[in-house]
Amino acid sequence: MVALVRESRRWRGTRSWQGVVGATAALVLGLGTLAAPAHADPEEPPPVGATPLDCPRPVEPADITPGMVGVGWTVVRGSTPQPFRVEVLGVLTDGIGAGRDMVIIEVSDYAGSHVVDAGGGIWAGMSGSPVYVGGKLLGAVSYGFSASPSPIGGLTPASDMMDLLTLSGASARRAVQASERGPATVKLSAAQRSAVEARSSAPVPGSTLEQLRTPLSVSGLNSKRLGKLRQEFSAADRPVIAYAGSRATGTVSMATPEPTSGGNFAAVMSYGDVTIGGVGTTTAVCGPQALAFGHPADFTGKVSYGANDADSLTIVTDQTFGSFKMANIGATVGTVDQDRLAGLRAKLGAGPATVPITSNIVNLDANRQRTGGTQVAEPDYLTLATAYGIWANYDSTFDKIGRGFATTHWTITGTRAGGKTFSVERSNRWSDLSDPTNDPVYEIAGALGDLQSVQNEPVKITKVAFDSDISSAYQQLRVVKLAVSVNGGKFTSASSLRVKAGATLTVRATVRAYQSTADENVLTTIKVPKKGAGRSGSLSVTGGSSAAGDPQQDAGCLLEDCDAAQNGLDGAIRGITSPPQNNQVITKLSLDSEAAPTITVSASKSKRAPVVGSRSIDITVRP
Repeated sequence: MVALVRESRRWRGTRSWQGVVGATAALVLGLGTLAAPAHADPEEPPPVGATPLDCPRPVEPADITPGMVGVGWTVVRGSTPQPFRVEVLGVLTDGIGAGRDMVIIEVSDYAGSHVVDAGGGIWAGMSGSPVYVGGKLLGAVSYGFSASPSPIGGLTPASDMMDLLTLSGASARRAVQASERGPATVKLSAAQRSAVEARSSAPVPGSTLEQLRTPLSVSGLNSKRLGKLRQEFSAADRPVIAYAGSRATGTVSMATPEPTSGGNFAAVMSYGDVTIGGVGTTTAVCGPQALAFGHPADFTGKVSYGANDADSLTIVTDQTFGSFKMANIGATVGTVDQDRLAGLRAKLGAGPATVPITSNIVNLDANRQRTGGTQVAEPDYLTLATAYGIWANYDSTFDKIGRGFATTHWTITGTRAGGKTFSVERSNRWSDLSDPTNDPVYEIAGALGDLQSVQNEPVKITKVAFDSDISSAYQQLRVVKLAVSVNGGKFTSASSLRVKAGATLTVRATVRAYQSTADENVLTTIKVPKKGAGRSGSLSVTGGSSAAGDPQQDAGCLLEDCDAAQNGLDGAIRGITSPPQNNQVITKLSLDSEAAPTITVSASKSKRAPVVGSRSIDITVRP
């Protein structure tokens, strides 16, 4: 028999998220006692009368031994579970986490079936596939090799999954930092890999066992946006395979059947224009609860995903990055309320409460308008789903990605401590030669991120509304000159100026439109503070677009709180609403002194188009 035991402590890792938490043991095979490979007989039929079981008793961990043969169930196409053969190669002590063993298995097809063959081995989407031995649940297929499909993989023991059924809903949510996230992995040495290959019907495609990636169905996005979404998940260390999928709603129908063991299962984070749902397999259905995946989705503890049915279209074969199930998201059957190391738990019945995200886009070129909607089930996905929901509507309505000009107005509504309602509004104007929709979306996404990361009181977002007009008529102004008149005198463009405290400065900013030779003057007035006597500094004119800075965020920050707000809700709101609008011309007098705080006086004027650029002169204030 093949012996799998724990190696020395030096093999233990510390990476946590979706698998290996705390100490992780490596896989060691008794190389001198390997039995001859024992693969499925091509003519071997599945066990007579074998069917998926709703809520079977688990196989006790002490009873799991090498050589056990069981039957697994999963869906290849449609919604009907198909059987496959499973042989236990051994138990990897602490292979999933401290006190969490992994059962190492080899899967194969029965005569006439094509479950394993469909993806060339264990494929993404098999996660949660139940495996039975003697009428008891052995566990769920949940781990595989990282490089390409292999029949060798890992199984989460049924006893660990069944513990989720009695997990209190009041369990504390586990905070997971981005730096901790990463696929759960178990490294194999060259000798260990050779030993596994000797037991397998195919070469082992690498030296790492890791949690199976989750096929992620995403609706409403073109290929460019979908590629950008993949970058977000990759940067946030979320092991998914994102593909273009179908739209779904969070509506629960009385005619919707309950999930079945071995059937499709989708954990849905948002519905509507941008439906985002991870696809896997149902492990067990126990009364009003269901278990799925056999590993975490995001490993964030208490959650609020939609629990949905799904319809499998095909298994997409990929020998490089791993084969995966492509499926359409189906009807809502309940709410996933726990996302833990051993898998997902869903409460069947009512779907999750959702936050409505609406976007009303008007294409001024074609006189076309569309109101889009995305409903977000899981608050952690609010920023991401809002951003991509708005982009989806922009792309559908503007019908291009290219130069343009846009105006925006949005409102975020929520509740704060004591259930009191608050709202944040902002209007702005945008122009871009490559894509005028990027910065508007990042502005509202940044605001949502700031509001959700407030730490000194509970903040809950209840509604997001976004309105925008957009056209191809690119508009932009640039500050090209600065002149100053002191107390009504002649305008001068000198590089430095000496003025008296209390003087009135009329500042003339000259702006020029894009691809134009015509100039336009913008006048503002600033009074030099009397307490500024003896100080020096600068007088500047800056376009709002240049003053506000770049609102774009690093990849991954739509899924993670990259910059947590420290100023409380009121401070966060001021930080969102106080920055200048892009179409403003801002005049600022700033006077410095070593003995006293800096004195700043400012004024602004608004234009139709965004303004960029800056000009300044040195100022000295005499008594």
